[in-house]
Amino acid sequence: MRAVSYSSFRMYESDTKLKHISSRQSPASVRTIVPIVLAVSFLAYLLLLTKNYYWDGIFFAQVIEDAPRINATLIHPNHLLDLIFEYVLFRTVRLLGFQARALTVLQLSNCVLAAAAVALFFRICLDWFKSLYVSLVVAALFAFSATWWRFATDADTYIGAVLLLLVAFYFLRPGQKTRPFAMALAHAFAMLLHQLCVFFFPVAIVGLVLQAKKHGSKNGARAALKYALSATALTVGIYYLVFHAAAGSWSLTRFGAWITYFSPENGFSFNAAGNLGYTLRSQVRVFLGGRAAFVREFGGVVIIALAVLTALATLVFVFVLLRHWKDLKEAFAATAASFSHFRPLTILSALWILPYVLFLFFFIPQNVFYRLFYLPAILLLVGSTLATIVDSPGHVRRYRAALLAGAVFFANLTFSQYPYTQVRANPPLGLAQKLNRVWPVGTVIYFASVNTDDSLIRYFNPGTVWVQVAPGDFMKQIEQLPPSARSAWLDTTLIDQLEITAEGRDWLARHAVRRDDCELVNLKFRIRFYQMKS
Repeated sequence: MRAVSYSSFRMYESDTKLKHISSRQSPASVRTIVPIVLAVSFLAYLLLLTKNYYWDGIFFAQVIEDAPRINATLIHPNHLLDLIFEYVLFRTVRLLGFQARALTVLQLSNCVLAAAAVALFFRICLDWFKSLYVSLVVAALFAFSATWWRFATDADTYIGAVLLLLVAFYFLRPGQKTRPFAMALAHAFAMLLHQLCVFFFPVAIVGLVLQAKKHGSKNGARAALKYALSATALTVGIYYLVFHAAAGSWSLTRFGAWITYFSPENGFSFNAAGNLGYTLRSQVRVFLGGRAAFVREFGGVVIIALAVLTALATLVFVFVLLRHWKDLKEAFAATAASFSHFRPLTILSALWILPYVLFLFFFIPQNVFYRLFYLPAILLLVGSTLATIVDSPGHVRRYRAALLAGAVFFANLTFSQYPYTQVRANPPLGLAQKLNRVWPVGTVIYFASVNTDDSLIRYFNPGTVWVQVAPGDFMKQIEQLPPSARSAWLDTTLIDQLEITAEGRDWLARHAVRRDDCELVNLKFRIRFYQMKS
């Protein structure tokens, strides 16, 4: 391919409007393609529901099942209305006669929301790039990026929140008039699902101003003000009312402390070198995740076949990339001179990314899933670059981007999504299922403190009764009970507390029995359950 000078590209750009009109899909075509994207994404999620549950999802499901009605247990300042929406959904499913557990309901609802987000993102890409090829490639990278794919099949709040951010961004698509109130509504509900959606504010403000300017209107500032006041009033107003309902107070001081709450074991870190390492690692893991060791550990026909397909897809991509490396360099040279074509989108994407990157550099930078909030913006920048290359004069399409998307799909399917549909990839879940056969309904388990392993084991043993105790008081109280009431179990946290003292160790030797079939102890896990002697 010949090199492209800046002047020749400017001459080409003058004909861009005609070229984009000719490449635009017809409305009927779009109405057909968008549902196909939605259906394919939904099936990919539905058929590969994860068993690698993040602890938040298990906790949420337990809270929902335990709540007799909508009450304060369903309210959390970080994701204010999320559990309430999920509780209503769960109860609706039960009223319809389906005896599904909350975890399953939340997983299936996330499959639907994630597929809808992918379809909407695809439509956004079509509106901006006017290219079916570019839009499909970027939507595939979004749909099958490692962390999005995993949480699309889990039970957390991030998927719904990102969907609402995409709805808000949809109102900024080119060629449309400003809709500040619609944007405010979508963004407010996103923030009510998760507080971190607040960092979308700069995108909305600047987007409305640019959108008004594009239409020759001088009311961009007015539209931005309407949006800002509406979104702020709606969000803060609902937060304050819910705070009052939960806490029974109108105190602004308490309200401020409540809305800025975060878990004390996590928080801000100011170790620049460590934070940089976590940031880079977590950013990579958004796109590529899992463990290559699964191929060796599973060793079955399916995963070996998937590993072969991953290797082939990667090799083909690398081969085509290297074979036409000169073409690619020239195309990127054209791209560097043509960002003005997607200048509004570049500005909005940068404003979307930068606040999150800066905040998350200091706030729990190791949490990969928080980076889902700006994943669409990264891929919009990728799409704008790809669209510029594809549209550059003399470009010969090599389908390198499609090959890359295919390699990412197979890598994440092989090393993450497929293995995590298996119980053996989640050993604590395997132990929980084994305990189903050991613990009859009504079995009492005493524990000293809450942890994520216990939460998972409790959830998958719904007939058990968990009782929190203080180790010192427990030893005295249990001996006063009749033998029939001592048929109970001790969990890891209580055992560890008792083993600290000689008295506790002696008590354990006299009153409890260790069972090898009721524990999971290795380099990664330490979960133990002792059975009390009758």
